[in-house]
Amino acid sequence: MITCNGNGSFDMLVIGVDKKMKALQRVPREDVKALKVFVEERPDILDYTSLYVYHCASGSKVHTYLLVGLDNKPVQYATYEDFRVGRQILQAARKEKVRELALLIDTLEMDIPSLIDGLLYQNYEFIQYKTQASPNLVKNINLITASLQIKELNTLCYVYSSVYEGIYLARDLTNMPSNDLTPRKFADSVQELCKGENIHVESLNKWNLEKRHMGGIVAVGKGSMNPPQLVSVLYQGDPDSKDVLGLVGKGILYDSGGLSLKSHANLEFMKDDMAGAAVVLGVIRALMLLKYPVNVLAVMPLAENIPSGMSYRVDDVITMYNGKTVEVKNTDAEGRLVLADAVAYAQDKGATRIIDFATLTGACVTALGTVRSGMIGNDQEWMNRVFTMAERVHEKVWQFPADREYEKQLQSDIADLKNVGGPEAGAITAGLFIRQFIREGTPWIHFDIAGTAFLEKKDDLGYMGATGTGIKTVLEWLKGGQSS
Repeated sequence: MITCNGNGSFDMLVIGVDKKMKALQRVPREDVKALKVFVEERPDILDYTSLYVYHCASGSKVHTYLLVGLDNKPVQYATYEDFRVGRQILQAARKEKVRELALLIDTLEMDIPSLIDGLLYQNYEFIQYKTQASPNLVKNINLITASLQIKELNTLCYVYSSVYEGIYLARDLTNMPSNDLTPRKFADSVQELCKGENIHVESLNKWNLEKRHMGGIVAVGKGSMNPPQLVSVLYQGDPDSKDVLGLVGKGILYDSGGLSLKSHANLEFMKDDMAGAAVVLGVIRALMLLKYPVNVLAVMPLAENIPSGMSYRVDDVITMYNGKTVEVKNTDAEGRLVLADAVAYAQDKGATRIIDFATLTGACVTALGTVRSGMIGNDQEWMNRVFTMAERVHEKVWQFPADREYEKQLQSDIADLKNVGGPEAGAITAGLFIRQFIREGTPWIHFDIAGTAFLEKKDDLGYMGATGTGIKTVLEWLKGGQSS
């Protein structure tokens, strides 16, 4: 829980310190002298980006302070640095087993939204499968101010708390092992979570998918004993508007590669191949709390790509939901097949513009690493706005080109398309495959989150696992209305 000027108790107090030491006017009187002496003996503590935990003993009391250095802070700096400092503050608090954290934000000279963002980003753990572990999270975060508008800050805290409820949900789902999260269990979770007057849920099982001729989803899910599903959730925050944002998320609950089997090394962490579906569900969960006056249709194609005697094969030709035929040249290029059916279905259900999220290609990871998500689309003006919003909320992306020449790699000799374009420009051709199923005049953006959705190793601040990337970007765009 994060609030502004909440209760007065704290296990750790965060203050900004510089040569003037104005922050000492705001700390308990009995600690001022000791803090001043300590800082004078350690001038390096005052340097910008320095964080230092200090235990101050005054009589029978011991107060814990986190000193944040402010000296020599650049006049111009990116707010991403404040986001990082927020993460560092929370990480330091967790190391000290802090439950009640207070921050004197008037002393920190930071962008407050970025600070809140960083604090909540780091206040997460996934320990559901540890039998002996106890939670190590900060229970309450209190932003203390004497100069800022308390009501506005509490509203900001509520907004970010709602956004992160969606992010934490997406992280939990993506971190879950595949034996506990099958397509059916994911679909059931959606039904349980998405209940409300302005929420409508539709769930299609394998029989329904076959009846609707969704050849991509059916083919990918054929090999598994857990049949495929497709779940859609319509959030109607503005019933009088015809504008509907279609959010489509790849939901491969486990990806072995099918008959084009991955190597042993590449099989690890393939439980995260449903991160796209988790992201779009996270957006819906946040919208249920934020109640933005917008309309959003989330479509989640769910399947397991597993080899068996029933699996779809290399050289198969499948007919997609919109009638196009696809020659399969690699069963490990399955994500684009389920997405193609799903984006076409979203448009039939009324989506007037589309954003899709997918852990789609290793080629994107090769190009951008784990720092930025790849972006490709058909509406440059919209992409420019979304790019700006992604940077604003500290979700880094980078645009790939979408030249028509790349599409030549997708030409098939015997079908309308083939599902891979060859060894070159793999992230681009994968995105352009999806574009073949976007109708003329429908704005569309594709995010390849293969490198950013799940951190397989601890980052420099100790975080590992699912990130929920993409949720903040979509909600930032929706905050201004769908015409922004």
